[in-house]
Amino acid sequence: MKTITKSRVGVLGLLLLGFAMGAAPGTCDSGPVGAYCAVSHVEPPIEEAGDACLMEADKPCMRYRIPLDGNPSSDPDLRAAYIAKFGLACYVSEAGAFNCFYDDPLEACNAGLLVPEVVGAAAHDDKYPCLKVDGTEDYWRQTGPNKSIKIDIKFEPAPRETPLIDVNGVPTAVNGPYRNLLEPQTVKVGEDFYCPSGMFDADGYSLKQREYILDVNKKTHGGEIHSDLAGFTWPCKDNCGQPMTCTEETVLKAGPKEDPNAAQVHHVVRKTDQRGCPWGTNSNPNALVISRRLNRHLWYNYPSAKEVLEVNKVAPYQP
Repeated sequence: MKTITKSRVGVLGLLLLGFAMGAAPGTCDSGPVGAYCAVSHVEPPIEEAGDACLMEADKPCMRYRIPLDGNPSSDPDLRAAYIAKFGLACYVSEAGAFNCFYDDPLEACNAGLLVPEVVGAAAHDDKYPCLKVDGTEDYWRQTGPNKSIKIDIKFEPAPRETPLIDVNGVPTAVNGPYRNLLEPQTVKVGEDFYCPSGMFDADGYSLKQREYILDVNKKTHGGEIHSDLAGFTWPCKDNCGQPMTCTEETVLKAGPKEDPNAAQVHHVVRKTDQRGCPWGTNSNPNALVISRRLNRHLWYNYPSAKEVLEVNKVAPYQP
């Protein structure tokens, strides 16, 4: 299940934090404290990795859905029970439906067997194999003494997860500090901040959305790029792997891109969800200027109430 795999990779990246960017092996007295993982096989796809507005046709994110018992879409306690059992595979969609999706059919089949445990029903028989439905990408699994007693695992488009983030039990929209800026010409789910902004620089050249956001930030701060989460703290590791607290600095750098304090434009509602499906948009209210170091930390984590509250209270920039 990629939801779990992605999180495990993130934890591995944080564990390797200081060793990849700090001192030489066996030493702990040099290198940036609380840096980030730069080992190639755990390098995350930084949200600034692209350099163009993709404007591709929307493609469905195909995943395997397991059948759920009860009505978790309208029962918050049952939703919580499913999430406790199956973790990040389960979520509320933009339309309000609750389901659990997997990218591996066998893991979906195995998870489907455990659904009765959530609702306190009789357990499924687990001695039968998971089988593919001929001519389709669907699967099924017998769960009782005859083939009519079964679960069906459907391969279908996973709907977009709701962009509303739970903040102390309240679904909350992200309303970041660039909300007063003119929206770019293209706003879509899963898009990076490289679409034309519709604005131009002093020489008449068209500015991409990222360039425009950074330009507004710099003009507001007298030519410096300031982090919109200056003072934000998060757990990290020093160069010896010891726990410490990292703090976001105020003034960021224009480059180079590999610098931990290089300015990046971050998707608060992440560009992809924990299942690897498109989620956040490149709408200006979803944009935030932060350091590369903080961006890499946040990428591995679901948006927290702390992050959203801090983002929403930042005063809006003016065009």
